[in-house]
Amino acid sequence: MIQRIQTIYFLIAAFLVSVTLFGTDVFSFVQGKVYHASAYGFFRGTESLMKMDFWMLSVIQIIFAFMIVFSFKMRHRQIFLGWILFLLNILSSAWMVLGANVKMIEVSKNLEVPKELSFGFAFYVHAAAFIFVFLGIRGVRKDKKTIDSLNRLR
Repeated sequence: MIQRIQTIYFLIAAFLVSVTLFGTDVFSFVQGKVYHASAYGFFRGTESLMKMDFWMLSVIQIIFAFMIVFSFKMRHRQIFLGWILFLLNILSSAWMVLGANVKMIEVSKNLEVPKELSFGFAFYVHAAAFIFVFLGIRGVRKDKKTIDSLNRLR
């Protein structure tokens, strides 16, 4: 299980997604005061403006990554769960981008235009998880192809 490279890829992806659970900023912008968001909420300075449940989606992605790792004998299931994890990762990153834009619009309803929207460390780490999930899926497919060709030779 651990000797297969795709296991390492899925574990790295799970670690990268888990970085969002440490409270790192997903995005931030300036409009008079500094607004920022983490997986747990939306803040103005240190004041909590709104609770966000993005951490649940991150936990689901981590669980899927571990399900993929521990179902190493069922390669078809690994591929299926891998694509679901990839889709969840894309949707969560899209949620981050849309959430940043929606929060900027909400804050600037009758004030000046917000400045300097910047995505935080958690967003870029999530984007890096795409690559490792895809590499893991590719490794599982390569293993499945090798095993199928060995079965034909028998």
